[in-house]
Amino acid sequence: MALANQKQVEDFADIISECADSIHVRLMKAIKNKEIDQYTAQLIFQDEAMLRQRANSLYIDAVNCIVDGLSQSQKSITELIDTAKGKIKTIKKIAGFIDFIADLLVLAAAAYAAKTAPILAALEEIRKDVEALNKN
Repeated sequence: MALANQKQVEDFADIISECADSIHVRLMKAIKNKEIDQYTAQLIFQDEAMLRQRANSLYIDAVNCIVDGLSQSQKSITELIDTAKGKIKTIKKIAGFIDFIADLLVLAAAAYAAKTAPILAALEEIRKDVEALNKN
């Protein structure tokens, strides 16, 4: 079962932090290549910071963020988010990039709230994002 103990929550926070790093790399590339305007870049920087804040909150409150009854395995969640992290750097369309970030934020917030249904819904959205990127 995923997110069932403090170590698993901390490992999840690690992956969320790594996703924020990937977002930063892709955002800087978009800025350098003039794929994005200043306003949109600022919004994405804010989302990146929010994702880092969520990860930090998970580290701090790991014991309180343990989720009961999450049917996903820790390995399946870790693999999905790790795949997402890799895809972030290759997203070509900024709109897809922004949607992907939003889905990661929802997942991190749901994990922090230790709410099974929202976690599963967010994982499904991320899974759809990854599948769509695999088709491109």
